Amino acid sequence: MAPIGMTRRIDARAMAVLALGYLSGAIAYPLLPGPFLDNVLSARIMVAFTLPTTALVIYALFRSLWRHDRIRSGNGAFESTYDAIVLRTLLFVIALQVLVMIELTGMLDVVGLHVSAGRAVVVLLGVALVSIGNLLPRTRPNVAVGVRTQRTLTNPHMWQQVHRAGGYATVALGVVTVISGIVWTHDVVGAFVLAAASVAAMIVFASYRKYARA
Repeated sequence: MAPIGMTRRIDARAMAVLALGYLSGAIAYPLLPGPFLDNVLSARIMVAFTLPTTALVIYALFRSLWRHDRIRSGNGAFESTYDAIVLRTLLFVIALQVLVMIELTGMLDVVGLHVSAGRAVVVLLGVALVSIGNLLPRTRPNVAVGVRTQRTLTNPHMWQQVHRAGGYATVALGVVTVISGIVWTHDVVGAFVLAAASVAAMIVFASYRKYARA
């Protein structure tokens, strides 16, 4: 198991990220536009706080899976990797929350900045893929993260090889996604990222088949 201090520090980071999400919703809440939101309180609450609540549910789910995972070994190094993946997932969701609140309230327009929300979402997705893909080779058999089949869960060597390939493929997909979001128009981005994702999936599948036959 990881040291208690490390676990508390990582939990504190996750709590800080979640708090930032709720804070951004609270700040934007009175500024959200539209007569429908003025008349329907529940709709205003949903717009302001759905993404932070989604992130909170994700965090609780991953922590519960970790506590009840009977497959993983007591590897402290893997626990830190697992927590890092969870934290990066939360950062992606909360970054989307902040972006949505900024877009809906027009905060950037006030200071004269103009950023395409669509491009920003694609770039954020690419950054998330790179950061998570970089961690995949360090994972170990578990019930929450990775390619979970009977063979990979019972064969640590196969798990390691498949997730090394998966990590490289995910990082490459993330780089392509970031570049696509910056360079190309929305019509091109979707098709290009989908094609890149298909190639990444085929690389992982080929790696799985190779080590399954070994």
